[in-house]
Formats: sequence, structure tokens, C-alpha cells
Amino acid sequence: MISKKDMAARLVEERTRLGYTQANFAHQAGKTREILRKYEHGETMVSTDFLVHVAQLGVDVQYVLTGVRSSNMETVAKAVIPSENAPVNQVSGNVTNSVLAGAGAVVNQINTQRHITRTKAIVKPGEEHVTDEEKANLTRLVNEIVSLEAQYRSAGSAKSHRAVWSALNKHCKVTSYHLIPLEKYEMALRFLRRWIGRLNSMSSAPKKGKKDWRNRRYAYIKLNVREQGLDSWLLAYLQKNFATASLTTLSDEQLDKTYRAVAAKKRR
Repeated sequence: MISKKDMAARLVEERTRLGYTQANFAHQAGKTREILRKYEHGETMVSTDFLVHVAQLGVDVQYVLTGVRSSNMETVAKAVIPSENAPVNQVSGNVTNSVLAGAGAVVNQINTQRHITRTKAIVKPGEEHVTDEEKANLTRLVNEIVSLEAQYRSAGSAKSHRAVWSALNKHCKVTSYHLIPLEKYEMALRFLRRWIGRLNSMSSAPKKGKKDWRNRRYAYIKLNVREQGLDSWLLAYLQKNFATASLTTLSDEQLDKTYRAVAAKKRR
């Protein structure tokens, strides 16, 4: 079953990857901005004619629908984007021409009826940017943040997928997470994991999702204890502070204290 919410998030990712504003994307796809807003918020299922239009703009429609990247996107891109030596037609009216401008950049030249030319450079990700697997890891963490935001915050203050992606891009100083350099991948992971940590530390966390909250605490503690070789330390900590050898016997307060102790140990 196709989830409208998941499709909406992936549609925003694709639009951002291609460098379109919401208004320009809606215009190019033959839709109003309000209709596109509903698509990107998962309020309305995208229409077939919309998918046909955006495919011509370079959107990976298979990815939007299924979450799996198309294997022939490079072929599609070559088919819809003129070669580097192709002539640029000088035309009037609302017409957009795309030409290659150096390695990895596309320039959209838009001649309006007022004869105002706007040039926009779109930088495409290359080998120096995060891999598909790393993008998937970032997407998983972003989805977890959005889920926790919805659980622990009020409806008016919970962050959307778009807000979380925007914050990550700003933190990494890029326009799209696809353009995060390889050397900044770990920084991006830390940013998202700390966000998750802050949410899990909220006073409302145990009350609104007690079972999930405890399971996440267990998973974090076990993962970091294993990675840091702290098994003996954890056993000694539990016995000394709570007279137990098992995490499951701890109260919420004791489990949270243990979680914080492991986090502090990891930062050293």
C-alpha cells in the first residue's frame, strides 16, 4: 500500500533535489500552488497527469511512489537535458531552456513576457557527496524525528519532514541533503541523533509513548555499550546504583539516568 505521507516526503525531496521552488514547480507541472501544497503535505494523492508532467522535469517518479530509486535515471536525464554543445534557442514568452554549464551544473534560462532573464544554477550530486546508502540512513533518522515530534509535541509545534530536512541542510550548509559532502556525513548523523536524544529526554516522552520510549532507551544503551566495549562497566553501574543486573527491572527514572550515564561515557 502506498502511503500518502511517505510519498509526500519523497516528492518534497525530489523537488528540492532539482532546485525548484514550490511556486515554480507547481507552474511547471500545470498545477496551482495550493494543489502542490496538498500533495506535499500528504493531504491528497498525487494525480497521474501530475506524475507525467514532473517526470519530464527530472523527478524520479518510481522513487516518489515506492521509495526505490530508478535504475535508469541517468538515461532519462540525458533524454530530457540537451548536451553541452546543443544550441540555446532564443525565444520569447514563458519558455524555459536547459543547458549544461560546466561539470555537474544545469542552468535554467527563463525569458518572461517582460523580457527579464533569470538564471538559476542547479548543482547535481557527484562522487564527492553522500552515497545512496548514507542518504537512506539520513532519511531513516529524519523519519524517526518527525514521528517523535508528532508524539511528544503539540500539533502546532511538531516539526514536519520539510522543517527537519531544512534544518539539516542549514546545519550542513547545503541546499539539499543530496549535496552533503562525504566528510560532513558524520556531522549530519550527529545532528539528527542529538535531535532524537533531545526529544527522548523531554518530560512528556515517557508519558506519551512509554513502551516505545523504553525500547529506544534499551536499544541506545545496548548499542553504545557494545560499540564502546562497556559491558563490564554497565553491569557494575547497575549493581552499584540500583542493585540489579538487568535494564528491564529499572524504573523509568532509573532507565533515563542509565541512558544519560552511557551518553556521557560515549562523549568522553
